[in-house]
Amino acid sequence: MSLITSTNKLLKQITFCILVVFFTQSISAQSNQTDTISWDSKQVTDGLNWKQAHTILFDAPQNINILEINLKKRLVTLVNDEETKYLTSEFASANKAIAAINAGFFDVKNGGSVTYIKVDGNLPSTDTTKWKVTENLNGAFIIKKNRKFEIEKAGKYNDYTSNKKYDDVLVTGCLLIDEGKKVELNNSAFVTKRHPRTCLGIVDKNTVLLVTVDGRSEQAAGMSLDELTTFMQSIGCKEAINLDGGGSTTMWIGNDINSVVNNPSDNKQFDHGGERKVANALIVK
Repeated sequence: MSLITSTNKLLKQITFCILVVFFTQSISAQSNQTDTISWDSKQVTDGLNWKQAHTILFDAPQNINILEINLKKRLVTLVNDEETKYLTSEFASANKAIAAINAGFFDVKNGGSVTYIKVDGNLPSTDTTKWKVTENLNGAFIIKKNRKFEIEKAGKYNDYTSNKKYDDVLVTGCLLIDEGKKVELNNSAFVTKRHPRTCLGIVDKNTVLLVTVDGRSEQAAGMSLDELTTFMQSIGCKEAINLDGGGSTTMWIGNDINSVVNNPSDNKQFDHGGERKVANALIVK
């Protein structure tokens, strides 16, 4: 073998090694973007922690709030009104909650849920069984009477209604993470475009995360559902499901905070004043 041939072979090997290192570092940097987030954290009360960050994620500005709930110490429950819409903060105050987020999709004009909903073991309205599962409304979260959470592919309504162990049930979506794996998403604009998002995630049997991601402003881009899925996985969720987002996205915290803590977009301003009236909410007590 000539010296030139040997040198060329060595250069190719070196070039290959450099490319492998470059692509490995590039992939690692993309997958670990959340590792660089600087969170502001506060214990709201025993069993309830709040984290907030205004950061760059997915190459865009993001404003994210997380409630971390210990189910051994705190109760999470679904509240609903079929006739009147209320602000998420009003739902919280009326039920003496210490925190709340908006929950399911609803009829903006007339009020009431547009998917199956079961609250405190009962159906608020028989109309709830008329709504059909769609490619975007394809999952459900369940709160059992023992306070434990489940997230699953949407099942048969009769099974939810007849199961006396199920205290609260809400069909929503899209389902994002199921048994630790990303769920394949469709290509609708609802999925692929960036919007404000509200999300529920399960870390383990005793830990639930309630998450809001602001959007529709220069200061907060919002996330696609694929980005939201990646983010929820990065913060430890083994199960996750999207809730109603857009202008409905709201997180309220009581105690000494006593305020909406995210920046709802319904008033088209990046402030805390854009809260929208909704038909139901998840409250923490």
